[in-house]
Amino acid sequence: MFPMRSLFITLLLLLQLLQVAHAQFLSGPPKAVPSLIADTAAVAADKPFTLGIRFALADRWHIYWQAPGDSGAAPQVEWDLPPGFTAGALQWPLPHSLKSEGDLYTNVYEGEVVLPVEIHPPKELPAGPFVFKAKLKWYVCSETCLPGAGDVSLSLPAGQPKPANAEVFTLWKNRLPQSSPAPFSVEWSRTPDALLVKVQGAPAGEKVEVFPIPPVGATADHPEPISRTYRIPTTNQGQPESWKALVVLEGGAGERRGWEVGAAFAPGVSNSAVPTSGGTPAGGATFTPKTISPESATATAAGGMAGVLWAAFLGGLLLNLMPCVLPVIALKIFGFTQQAGEDPKRVFRLGLAFVGGVFTFFLGLAFAVIGLKAAGSGLNWGFQFQNPLILTALIAAVFVFGLNLLGVFEITLGGDTNAKLSALSSKQGYGGAFLHGAFTTLLGTSCTAPYLGVTLGFAVSQPAPSVILIFLTIAAGMSLPYLLLTSNPTLLRFLPKPGAWMERLKQVMGFFILGVAVWLLSVLGQSRGTAALSGACAFLLALGVACWLLGTLRSRPLALLLSVALAFGGYHVFLKEALHQTASLPASKSALTEKWEPFSPERVNAELAKGHPVFVDFTAEWCLNCKVNEHVTLSKPEVQAAFKEHDVVLLKADWTNGDPMITAELNRFKRLGVPFYLLYHPANPEPKVFPELLTPGIVLEALEALPKK
Repeated sequence: MFPMRSLFITLLLLLQLLQVAHAQFLSGPPKAVPSLIADTAAVAADKPFTLGIRFALADRWHIYWQAPGDSGAAPQVEWDLPPGFTAGALQWPLPHSLKSEGDLYTNVYEGEVVLPVEIHPPKELPAGPFVFKAKLKWYVCSETCLPGAGDVSLSLPAGQPKPANAEVFTLWKNRLPQSSPAPFSVEWSRTPDALLVKVQGAPAGEKVEVFPIPPVGATADHPEPISRTYRIPTTNQGQPESWKALVVLEGGAGERRGWEVGAAFAPGVSNSAVPTSGGTPAGGATFTPKTISPESATATAAGGMAGVLWAAFLGGLLLNLMPCVLPVIALKIFGFTQQAGEDPKRVFRLGLAFVGGVFTFFLGLAFAVIGLKAAGSGLNWGFQFQNPLILTALIAAVFVFGLNLLGVFEITLGGDTNAKLSALSSKQGYGGAFLHGAFTTLLGTSCTAPYLGVTLGFAVSQPAPSVILIFLTIAAGMSLPYLLLTSNPTLLRFLPKPGAWMERLKQVMGFFILGVAVWLLSVLGQSRGTAALSGACAFLLALGVACWLLGTLRSRPLALLLSVALAFGGYHVFLKEALHQTASLPASKSALTEKWEPFSPERVNAELAKGHPVFVDFTAEWCLNCKVNEHVTLSKPEVQAAFKEHDVVLLKADWTNGDPMITAELNRFKRLGVPFYLLYHPANPEPKVFPELLTPGIVLEALEALPKK
């Protein structure tokens, strides 16, 4: 009864915590309410009209402009129109710049905003009525940010067009960038780390604001005004000629007028402010993809924080099924089997110790995320596989663990301490179960399970309490199978009885774990080259001798002294220098890798300018999910044939060593890890985002929408 009662109390506390989170983040009315309006009461053949996506926002809440600024994401729309109707680009009224703590500036709308879209009916109009539908996704922010999603629709009859909502559309169309000549000129120049926009001839007494619109793949911090020159810091300029800027003039009465200007860098020549259309420019920067994957839809559903927590829980649960975790799960099942004949209360306490290790690891990650955010550092998921020192320590831990299972040595304590601990915990101590829980999670972070990548991307944008809550919810999902197994003795009853076979199974698991060490060695070799790989092998040989000495020498102090000396000596002699060298191994030249070229945002823009579709594979040598996708889907003959048929350029973004350029691109799409896949279409500036687990059917279906060469 004790285990089930404890489990019930634990689940009750978790449920209460989720309810508190739900009340904290979703109490009160919705923060953004979308609707669809039209400037006409009826639709006529071949006569364009305007639909407006209207957002009514709660007090002190805002949504974002097409180029959000230092953070945020612009609203996204997917249309479902009657047959023959087409929609133009979203038109973006003039935004306001909002300053937040930490010197962050975002470009936002507050109170209410209407985003106009021009609709073109067909020349031959069928009988009405006509239903216009749109799927919307947005972020609404105040002191915290909430993802939202919703469907809006509007039915219009066929007939002679009659004005409707005239005041609303007049108001918001007047706030669009103007098509008349601008009363100023703009001169562009560039430095290695910034673009400079000089506004000349603006009317005296009017305030000038500049809102940069970077092209796809480029980054822009908020402009820094220096007189009438605006410096736009950027770590990735992309194609500078593709940049645009919105220049806004504000008079003394608060009247605001704006013009979109393109970039030109001819030496000594000013670029006149040639207006562009009020719609989204080709290459206009938004941080979320137009096509939302099922995983992203789950993490950004209208349920807000409750939906994010549910996605986090599922992600943690599914993390147990990832190939990065399966070897260690096999060891834990073996451990539970070994304990099946013992006191059920003790088995449950061992399970709690294991779960404690999982929660402690995720809590540590949460505090690390909070600390890195406070320090302004970039974040990624799987960092331990990119840092050679951490990776080496992980290889050594796996190797020693495998030798222990093979019986090369046993970890024991002498004297009364060993006797007392042995009486308390027999062969499987609570400390060991705790460390196994943390160790399982450490290996598991090399793959981001379905739902988990987007959920983590959302987590790092939240305040500290939300970050902690989301990470603990992931831990709850990952821990649930172990907690259920150890809390219910009837389940353990179905496991095999202890016997001599258990020692053999333990040895088999030892070889299994050594196989994991071999895989980790291959990751180290790919990132640091043959010198590091051979040095690591020599270091493991010294470490193996050290473990053997622990298991054979009778003098415990001497065994410990010699073992520590061998381990440290082996590292300094064979491995320390090699870890600081760059990889000298040539890239693999398999049939698959020969078809892929290195990724860069500039290369994507160049290929799109030539009219070529681009498929980008964000991958890493330590990501087993990536390898599964490569062999099960991307290397399939029918998929490769479809890539060739549609003249798709294949680019590989290798994140094995944590390339900062690739990290920035992942962060731009709110992703913290790999695998991640994008398909760019020359006619659409927003790429299609694929699920993290691919199938040939998913890829082939997306390629069918591309033109054939």
